[in-house]
Amino acid sequence: MRALPLVLIAALAFAPARSVSGGPAAPAAPSRAEWEALAVRYRAILLRDPDDAHARYSLAIVHAHEGRVMEGYRELQAVDRRLGARRDVFSVQVVADAQRILAARPNHVPSRYRLAFALWFQGRKDEARAELERLVALEPEHPWSLGYLGYAYADAGDLDTAVALWERGIALDPANAVLHYVLALAYTRKGQLKKAAAHFAAAYRDRTLRDYVKDQEGR
Repeated sequence: MRALPLVLIAALAFAPARSVSGGPAAPAAPSRAEWEALAVRYRAILLRDPDDAHARYSLAIVHAHEGRVMEGYRELQAVDRRLGARRDVFSVQVVADAQRILAARPNHVPSRYRLAFALWFQGRKDEARAELERLVALEPEHPWSLGYLGYAYADAGDLDTAVALWERGIALDPANAVLHYVLALAYTRKGQLKKAAAHFAAAYRDRTLRDYVKDQEGR
């Protein structure tokens, strides 16, 4: 499935959430207001120090969680540009920091997000998918968490599971243009062109996504 750098930060979809064994019951995930408070905090840090890679990466994660696809993608690109050859060391630090927090607070959703993305970018995709499973257990009705898990399944070649998950995501968020778009790509691959056309039509109602796809196809 091509044209998915957007989806790396956006979302594709949904598989039945597996329960996380052991530990206390998951508390309520951070509210939207709490996520936005994190964004304000990281922006304030970046005003003082635009080169703070940890703050910029964390801001990208907030955007990813909240479905601000292009904003998150741009922040990750900025992290990559600023780090250059130091990106691998940075990634190891992110993983270690997240694991340290999760050892004490296993249901800390922001840290699980940071860990899942860092593992993915390291190429440790099975471990990243396991973290995404845990996130879905913590946030079973959050379309974007489900979306990233679906992308992990699609990347692993399990398109049927990914499609089932993306459909679950659309049920939760019928206006989600990214989920419609990846479903359209998936149904095209499966040869179900009528369904693909319907999802393409729904996706292209979003001008930002339509312009992004047009730009990608023109390269």
